[in-house]
Formats: sequence, C-alpha cells, structure tokens
Amino acid sequence: MSTASASPGAVPVAAPAAVGSVVPAASVSAENTSALGAGSVLTTTDPTRLLSRTVLGPGATHTVSVPGLPGDARAVVVNLTATDASVPTTVTACSGSGCSVGSAVSARPGMPVSRQVVAPVVNGKVSLRNSAGTVSVFVDLSAYVRPASTQGGEEYLPTPQRRVLSWQLLGARGTSVLQLPDVPEGATAVVLDVGYSSATARSFLSVCPADQSATTCVRTSAIQTVPGVNHSNSVVVPVDAAGRVKLYNDAGSVRVNADVQGWYVARGSTDVGGELVGASGAIATRLASAGATRTVTLPGVPAGASSAVIVVRSTYAAGGTGVWACPAAAVVAQCKTASVLNPLPGYITDNVAYVELGGSKGNQITLGSTTAAADITVSALGYTIHAAAAEPTPEPEPEPTPTASPKPTASASPKPSASPSPTAAVTGGKPGASNTGVPAGLSLKRHDGDIVVTQAGTVIENMDIHGFITVRAPDVTIRRSIVRGSGPGTTNMGLVNCNHNACSNLLVEDVTLAPKQPSVWLNGLFGHDYTARRVNTYHVVDGFQIHNVRNNGGPVNVVIENSWCHDMSYFHKDPNHDNTETHNDCIQIQGGTNMRITGNNLESFMATQAGDQNYDARNRGSALMVTPNAAPVSKVTMTGNWLDGGYASAYFSTSKFGAMNFGTFSGNMFGRNQYDHGRGSRYQIRIADSGVTFDNPLTTNKWADGSGNLAEGRDAGIRFGS
Repeated sequence: MSTASASPGAVPVAAPAAVGSVVPAASVSAENTSALGAGSVLTTTDPTRLLSRTVLGPGATHTVSVPGLPGDARAVVVNLTATDASVPTTVTACSGSGCSVGSAVSARPGMPVSRQVVAPVVNGKVSLRNSAGTVSVFVDLSAYVRPASTQGGEEYLPTPQRRVLSWQLLGARGTSVLQLPDVPEGATAVVLDVGYSSATARSFLSVCPADQSATTCVRTSAIQTVPGVNHSNSVVVPVDAAGRVKLYNDAGSVRVNADVQGWYVARGSTDVGGELVGASGAIATRLASAGATRTVTLPGVPAGASSAVIVVRSTYAAGGTGVWACPAAAVVAQCKTASVLNPLPGYITDNVAYVELGGSKGNQITLGSTTAAADITVSALGYTIHAAAAEPTPEPEPEPTPTASPKPTASASPKPSASPSPTAAVTGGKPGASNTGVPAGLSLKRHDGDIVVTQAGTVIENMDIHGFITVRAPDVTIRRSIVRGSGPGTTNMGLVNCNHNACSNLLVEDVTLAPKQPSVWLNGLFGHDYTARRVNTYHVVDGFQIHNVRNNGGPVNVVIENSWCHDMSYFHKDPNHDNTETHNDCIQIQGGTNMRITGNNLESFMATQAGDQNYDARNRGSALMVTPNAAPVSKVTMTGNWLDGGYASAYFSTSKFGAMNFGTFSGNMFGRNQYDHGRGSRYQIRIADSGVTFDNPLTTNKWADGSGNLAEGRDAGIRFGS
C-alpha cells in the first residue's frame, strides 16, 4: 500500500528472473485450471469461518468441510491465513492435480500471511497440506465457484483501480464503516485490496458487509498485522444495500488503506461483467528502480477478455516499496495511487490482484514500483470474459473490414461528428417507418456472427448483421445497417454495446435494431458516449439504455435524435426483476451527465408479435424512465420529442443519491394513451419524488393533439407522487 519498512526474520529468496522472460508454469508451482475451468461464476457469501486455529505438522494434511455447499460447486474462494511458522513453508488448499499457484500461500517465521486462494472442492471438503515445520492455519469462506451454466450467480465487473480509504486509524477493537463510491447497479460484492501500516501490536483486521453482525464479523480475518511491516491482501466481501463494508481491528492501533479493484454484480445486471475462465502461465520482469514501469503481455489471453485475475509475486526487493498494476496504455493517476503488492526486502511476497487489461490487443498490463527496485513475477489465474464474447468473434483490426467475407465495409476515414446542434432538428417530420432505420430499397450484405470492434475509426455500413456488435474503440461508425443479434443472449445487453471504457464518440445512424430472437436480456443500444440518429428500434426490452458503470456520476455524453422506439418485447418473468415482469422503456437513464434527447418518437407500447404478450395492457412501460440507481442524473436536455403510452410516459425518481436537477425537459408533445390506473387516472409526466427539479416549468410541455400545454393535477398531464 505504500513504502514498507525492513522486516524481521528475513529468509533467502530466489535469484532474480530474467527480465521479460516467460516462466514455465512448473517453475512457479503445479498448474491446473480446473478450479475455474472453461467458465465459472461466483456466488459470494458473508465472510464465514470454516476453520479456527489449527496446527499442522510437517507434511500433515487436514480436510475442511464446507457447509451449505451448492451441489455444482467446483471450488471455493477462501481467505487462507498461515501464522507462527517454525520454518519457511508452503500451505496448499488443494490436492493432487487440483493444485495451482492460486491455491497456495508461503509462510515464514515471524511473518503471518493471509491470501485469497481458490480451493478445489472434493466431496464437499477442502484439503489443506503443510510442507515443512509446524504452522497454524485459519480458513474463512468468501464465495463458491460454480460452472457458468449455473442459473443465477454473479459475474465479475472490472473497474479502474482506485484508492477509497487512505491511512484510516483504527484503534483496539475499533470499527469503521466505509461507504464505497460509484457502486454499480446490481452490485453484490466488492474486490478490495486491504493493506495496513504502523501497527502497534500483532493483531488482525476483519472486513465484512456493513450489515453483518459484529459477533460474526470478528470471528473472521482478512489480514494479520505485525508491527514494522506494511502488507496487503485482496478480499472479496459483500456490500450491504447502501454499498458499504466495515473494517474491524482487534488489538493495538493500525493505519488501514483500501483499494477497489472490481465488483461482483448480479448476473444479467450489466453487459460489461462476465464469467471467469481458468488460465496458467507466468511472466517475470524487473522494475529496475524507484518509479520504474514495465508493460507485460499476459499469456493465453482469450478473445473478449476484459480483465485478469493474477498472482503478483516479488522475489527480490531492494527496499520497502509498493507495486501498482494498471491496464496498458491506460495508466492514470487514480490507478497508480492504488497498489497490488508491498514487497518486503528479504522476503518472497505475493498477493492476488484483479486488473483490467489494456493495450492494442487487450492482453497487457503495466506494472510500476513506487520507491525501490523489485523483481516481479505475474502468474495468470483466470480471465474475465463476457458471455456473449466467450466464443471467438471477428475483430476489426487495421484491415479495411472487420471480418472475412461476407463483411461490412470498414475504414478509418473521417465520419460525421457525433455532436449535433443544440436544438432539435427533426428531419422529415415525426420519426416513423419512412424516415428511421435502414433506408428503403438499400441493398445490404449479410454478415453472420458477433462483431467486436477494437480499431479506432472503424466504419460498418450497408450490412445485415446477424450478430451483436460490441465497441471497444473510439470514433466508430455504424450506419445504414440492421443489427439482429446472434441469439437470445445470456445477460443484460444491447444489440449494439458501448459499455467498454474504450468506447467513445460512437455514431449509430440510419440503423435498425431488431432482435431475431427477442428475450428478456436484449435491448437496442446500450452504454455511454454514443450518438443515435434516425435509429429504428423495436422488439427489445429497452430501446436505449444510458449509464456508465466505469464513470458513475460523470459525463455519459449521449445524444439521441430523430429516432423511433416502438413495439417493445414484454415478458412476464424477467430474472433481472426477481422473475416479475419486464420493465420496458424506450429510454432508461440510470446515471450520468451531459445528455441531449431531441426530436424522437417514443411509443411505449408492447409488441403484439414479440415477447410472450402476457400483458394486461399494451401500455405497460415508459417512454422515458429516469432511475438514478447507478449515479446521479443531471445536465440533460430533452426537447421536441413525442411521447405516448406507458404506465407513465415520462417517469422521474430519485435514489440513494438524493435530490437531483434533471436539466431541461421542455417542448415535448404527449399523447393521451397511458395506462388507466383507475377511474380514468393516467400519467403523462410523473415525478415520484419531491427531490426532482428541472431548469424550466414542466408546463412548457404540450399535448400532441394541439389542445394546449400540460398542467399540474389529476388528468392534467403532470403528477407529483402517486
């Protein structure tokens, strides 16, 4: 977490590895990826002690039963603590071929060690083995590892690393509740690197969800503390409903840091998260001086991977230091202030880290040392792959087209600006079949398969795409094409996705978004930093979703103009909403600033030819749904649109973020075909919470039939509360 002082009881370390060399798996330890396999999801659990202090002799084994283990669990994520070692030793939480570098910790006299490990499960039990001397061990459960085919579970959502707690002082039996920032929608648990310094006594730190009982929390430990040492450990810990965790220190006083490395989210709540795929192989490199950096290419990174779970090991350090790890080509100050390892002079030190991938091919990370030279080995445990990208997909590279024939035309030629004029410019009147989507009579070339765009400036046009498009590059254009998807999907996503942090200034114009297999998972255009112009979207759950889980509260930079949303797919059982009905919206804004929505026709009626059609009325959704559950919403300009249908055509609410000023909502035209809530009561504009304000009177909005402006009151167009 910062500079570490010299440590007691130094033990010999291995000679520095050659810079940049590939270290065979066997030189680290026996490798086996069966714990994660070809794809895994986690079910996180509150920290639970599985094994209290147990002394293991030389060569001794001990089995630990895991209560409540799901029948399909292939492994568990546990925090393994080894302390009071009589000689340098290795404790493994595995057996036979199930062992890997991710299942073992190295302990030494005078220096307790805690580390997250993935422990294979055999007959509901985990097998511990000590290699030499005597050592005391503790085991705390964090999560179950289950096959990706499992229903439900959680997916890993990478995020740029950031420090969220810095040098917090905790006294003896002291507790601190940490409110985490920018908690993504659907978050169930956070991955934190928790570190300490300035400990005045040997003690332990517990990290638990804020609503877990103190009695249960203090029976577990995240890391052991020792005076004169800095150390850290990566933990997976659930968050409470408010996105909080709590930290407890048992004895003495200590300074605590915490860095967010990523999140686990409910499966289907975002299209950025994904399943974990097992990996092996290692890279060694040298950070030759204070402030030195090195970019390493990780081995065997599969297509579609967004992040890596790695073991970072220091085999030599010239002095106390901290090591950070950031996605290559995206090293920012926020990431460099966090750390993944605190090498100790004279010790082999390691830690698990969850790191986003970067570089032109998405397979690199950059390492840096803060105050001293260090030799580092990075071993891959797994990669995060989005389910829609789990199979190989064509990726547009510098070549002129993103895939082999049949193929879209792709080029890096200049494209129209994604920033329209600030006023609505409705072309050809009210958007509909004649002036949105693929122009009539245009000949399209068929393309089968998903497309992942990684080349800046790519242009995809005149295509009939039977696949999903995921954009991971800036300045991409999709025009005069229809996007149908390659199937029903397995997680909440769009036919076109701009959720990756590298996606910016995406232009989607004269495009039809209509899935060939409508499902609860499929939306039209999904993400941030896009302009949608003359888009025709239908047979989707939501037409346009707007949020940025990587920049919650910041600009989302979305423009939607002259587009048509209609005939949405309704399903009476949606896993995104506890198997209740789908929540269908033409536009849903879940967080962010800087949006312009002008000249669109938003008809929130359910389809009669898609979905299960098990609705009690066709007007079941919203034309505009503003639910700031990912971040506050502000600086929106919404003018000159047509809105009709829905439980409410325009619905505004606040959230845990409190009061919000939406921005401008003026000059929009409303139909009168909303859901009848009883005795003829209908909502054209509904403001559910008193904390929602606007830059202009809502009475500047009009009735589409020309009968004047909306007014506040029952059946007058504008309703506050119920």
